[in-house]
Amino acid sequence: MYNNINNKNDKNNTRSSNISITHPYGKSQELSRIIGLEGTMKILYLIEEEARRYKDLDITLEKLSQTSLSRRLKRLQTLNVIKQKPIRSKKRDTHEYILTLRGEKLMTFFQEYEKEITLPSEQQKITEINTNSS
Repeated sequence: MYNNINNKNDKNNTRSSNISITHPYGKSQELSRIIGLEGTMKILYLIEEEARRYKDLDITLEKLSQTSLSRRLKRLQTLNVIKQKPIRSKKRDTHEYILTLRGEKLMTFFQEYEKEITLPSEQQKITEINTNSS
């Protein structure tokens, strides 16, 4: 579905277009973009193992800058893949990150995708197609 197609003239009187494309897969597209960024899958696997505090993630993901870690966590929260779970400590109130239901389903999908698929033997065979005419 294409919306908001506007053509405008620029300062040099050449035509340029500002095309804005909207479609029903906006969240999926953004999710695929962030999944491809360094460290995102590692963050998700760590949080899937157990709830993690920011400090724990920062120590474990030492190659990922704190800025990048913070941005990934914030974006994953915006996409409803992870959420903050409040925890109380003696010093102060804080939180840890856990998967949302959407995050759990996403990780299940990745686990299933990683499994080796074995086709039935009849689907594994390559059959010859006889192209000779009699």
